[in-house]
Amino acid sequence: MWYFGRKAALNFNITTPGPIPSVLSNSVMNADEGSASICDQNGNLLFYTNSKTVFNRNHQVMLNGDGLMGHLSAVQSSIIVPQPGNNNIFFLFTADALENNYANGYRYSVIDMNGDGGLGEVISKNNLLLAPCTERMTAVRHADGISVWLITNDNASNTFRSWLITCTGIQPAPVISNTGDVLNIHVYQNTGMMKVSPDGKQLCQTHFPNDVTSTGPSFLQLFDFNNLTGVLSNPKKIIIPATSAIACEYSPDSKLLYLASPTNKTLDQLEAKLPTVTEILGSRIRINVSNNAYYTMQLAPDEKIYMVQLGANVSVINKPNVKGTGCNYVTGYLNLAPGSSYIGLPSFINDLSTSPDNGFSYQVLDVCTGLIQFTGLSTMAGPVSWEWDFGDGNTSTLPNPQHTYADPTQTYIVRVKITSSTSCGYTERTKLIFPGGLVISPAFDYVAKCDSGYVRFTNLSTVNPDPTAAQLLWDFGDGNTSTEPNPIHPYAAGGIYTVNLSIQTGTPCLDKSVTQVINLEIPDIHAFPNITVDAGQPVQLGVTGGGNIFVWTPANGLSDDSISNPIAVPPRSMFYKVTVTNDAGCKDSDSVYIKVNPLPGIYMPTAFTPNNDGKNDIIRPTVTKEFMLEEFSIYNRWGEKIFTTSQNGAGWNGKRNGLVQDTGVYIWIVNATDNRDGAKHRLKGTFVIIR
Repeated sequence: MWYFGRKAALNFNITTPGPIPSVLSNSVMNADEGSASICDQNGNLLFYTNSKTVFNRNHQVMLNGDGLMGHLSAVQSSIIVPQPGNNNIFFLFTADALENNYANGYRYSVIDMNGDGGLGEVISKNNLLLAPCTERMTAVRHADGISVWLITNDNASNTFRSWLITCTGIQPAPVISNTGDVLNIHVYQNTGMMKVSPDGKQLCQTHFPNDVTSTGPSFLQLFDFNNLTGVLSNPKKIIIPATSAIACEYSPDSKLLYLASPTNKTLDQLEAKLPTVTEILGSRIRINVSNNAYYTMQLAPDEKIYMVQLGANVSVINKPNVKGTGCNYVTGYLNLAPGSSYIGLPSFINDLSTSPDNGFSYQVLDVCTGLIQFTGLSTMAGPVSWEWDFGDGNTSTLPNPQHTYADPTQTYIVRVKITSSTSCGYTERTKLIFPGGLVISPAFDYVAKCDSGYVRFTNLSTVNPDPTAAQLLWDFGDGNTSTEPNPIHPYAAGGIYTVNLSIQTGTPCLDKSVTQVINLEIPDIHAFPNITVDAGQPVQLGVTGGGNIFVWTPANGLSDDSISNPIAVPPRSMFYKVTVTNDAGCKDSDSVYIKVNPLPGIYMPTAFTPNNDGKNDIIRPTVTKEFMLEEFSIYNRWGEKIFTTSQNGAGWNGKRNGLVQDTGVYIWIVNATDNRDGAKHRLKGTFVIIR
């Protein structure tokens, strides 16, 4: 399970029927950037953190779990490492951020899950590893398959430290590597992220785009990593023209590296393991992300890569092992409501999603009978024993078992425990297995305009794990068909029609379909007009136009989602859709937009377009009434102050002394006082001029 952002959460366990992952609504955590969460081997939540507070599985502050010295604004603020060979002890590593001048450094706390009746307790807190730090750290499996390396950066340097965590705990002397560029030109070079490929052989290091200064083009670095010795070597400096990559992630097979730039709103794919920089850059393919600005990406347990930006939607790379556009990037794949993402996803040990060395692979031999060949993988020394749980009540102790599932149309969680007689610990790995290759749940909805026979169909089917492996065939019941995902079909005459949606895979034993009867008559529905309210203010919704069965969606914030005139207290600005049905089963829909003025806070846009078109020509912070603005200032890339004001509502028009300023990245600073308690707040960030 992932917990991150503004009370956002995803569940990668089986939810039947339903998508994988599914959206959870039980998080109590707010995390600006980095976060971490961990489950047991059965996929049950243990705890999660934003590097300041630890929350237990009941979504309460863990015993002694507050007051951590990480920072909410650190890109990789936290990571959790289980102590090898011990199911109850966990090390929680935290990092400080630029906003605190990295003063708190890298620290670790120890969590004992035996504490507080099994809910966990922080038994040792904020132990110093190194200070100052950077906002980067990552964890990678040792070559022995059990121990773990924590890799950190020294501040303003080219020094990497690999801290080994074994069955006896954190070893006191890190392995030190001095390699690559010294990142001391600009303070922003200490932000960014590090990721290690799942095979543990290469590390990617990014930093915040330094094109806000005059230091030259932005770049990232690739290093060889020896997961036996902890040594980094063979640096490669990668400069992608006119691109400032911040987010990086490797494909499950470790061959491809994905790089996202929120500044340039790009996504690049490279073959990062090629021998030379020239060859790596020559392999680059730019994936069209439709002008989306992704700040982070993370390889998930389903071996897909998920990407977030500010907002409620999560995008995905469905087939990250595939070169080029075949990787199947999809914008807005999931909606996190009622939570939302900020600019971070949880950090994990590099091989938890996929391990090429210690775990298992599998091949579906017969999708219709559910026959699968499993192959155990281990680099552990000495005789190795295997304990398989196939997720259907059957087990095995063979290294490479075959297993037949009685019902291949379901999803199963397969676990393997690998134990060596000469090792202090063991390794457990789990995967979601689809014996039929796919698990299909067909479903659809529709909106009908009965007076014209106009019907808009919406596909609600789920196809796991690869939505692109199936095709849709609609039969509208009047002799017409379609293969579009969400077709619009005009019926020539009113009446009752039987509509069938068939999901076809090319393998008949897997194909599934669903049928609905629709009755076309003539309701004409109109929701009440759009309205703007303050956060927490109730508003009366309503609908006219006939019908007697009402369904409002989403139900969030509604007093009753099945009446004509519910009271709404929306948690954020949102559309409410009302679908009205008459006795004949004919439906019509409309929607109303409730704009919710923000909760107390200070908000700043990331871009504006001063082109005198009357839209977005001025950039200014939104400072709610709870705060008094002291200063709003803007600096150019050379550090020159080009605008300042203390007047709330005043903004910059993109000119300096009457001269139009260049497009590009600018720095903003806001100082404000909280009128409620007198607290001083200082915020800073960047925005882009777009002309």
